Amino acid sequence: MGYDRDTTINGYLKPQDLKRLSRRIPLTWARDCALDWIVIALTFCALGVSHAWWLAPLAVLIVGNRQHALALLGHDGTHCTICYDKRLNDLTNDLFAWMPLGLTGDGYRNLHILHHRDLGSERDPEIVYKGLRANQWDLPAKLPDVLMLAARDLIGGGLIDYKIIFEYSKPTRLRAYLWLAFWHVAFTGTMIALGLWWVPLIWYVSLLTSFIMFFRLRMWIEHQGTDTTQRLHLNWWQGPLLAPHLSWHHWEHHFWPSIPYSRLPQLRRLIPQVKTRTLIELISYYEAVSAIPSGTALRRSHEELPTE
Repeated sequence: MGYDRDTTINGYLKPQDLKRLSRRIPLTWARDCALDWIVIALTFCALGVSHAWWLAPLAVLIVGNRQHALALLGHDGTHCTICYDKRLNDLTNDLFAWMPLGLTGDGYRNLHILHHRDLGSERDPEIVYKGLRANQWDLPAKLPDVLMLAARDLIGGGLIDYKIIFEYSKPTRLRAYLWLAFWHVAFTGTMIALGLWWVPLIWYVSLLTSFIMFFRLRMWIEHQGTDTTQRLHLNWWQGPLLAPHLSWHHWEHHFWPSIPYSRLPQLRRLIPQVKTRTLIELISYYEAVSAIPSGTALRRSHEELPTE
């Protein structure tokens, strides 16, 4: 992918452990992706069978949450952790994770490489994005203010955020645009032909509202208030809600992105000496930290490695 974080193993991880943990496990990715799609399908089925359209807002929340989960599977696949065959890895990742969200692995990978390489610096795309959305990412920040921004996403306040995400991760090849358009035309056309016009309606409403809300909340628990990555511990309900598919092991991921997400808990147990924060501790930190305006780079060079 054009960068190498594996050189940071000194003092933390033995090379043989890195090799063992980096083995691909495609069936785990496929299982979790299938479960996300099953939850989405059951949500649509329940709404269609019951005709309880007053439950549509709940369906939007559930679908948006699983769209966010698919994005995190797509993120992991972007690091070629699904399988060793890169073409098969990317095709699977695009069809079942990225394209349904209006994105492509081709475009996202180009963006994400820069995020890993320039983490926390002025060239980090996440820092640039937060600067564009000032003052939404200012610190200190109180929980009610963050939740208010999240609530605004549910009524369309995050439309500009989706636009920024798309523009920053747009495909670099015309062929990727064509396949992306084909996926959505085929999906929408099939649903309309089956008389299920409301399915794509809820899908796209979810994508532009609750998906962005969950995306925002997860960003708050990853790189905010640090020049590297928060090492966070989430409990049994916080993880699936805010950072599905173990993505709250983000500190570990940034050190060793070649390791599939499902093995990150094993990796964490090998590095007990680095402190973790609970969600409550992180919220308290955000409320008391010194002023950090949106888009502020806390690292001077991407050559500095993450330290705690």
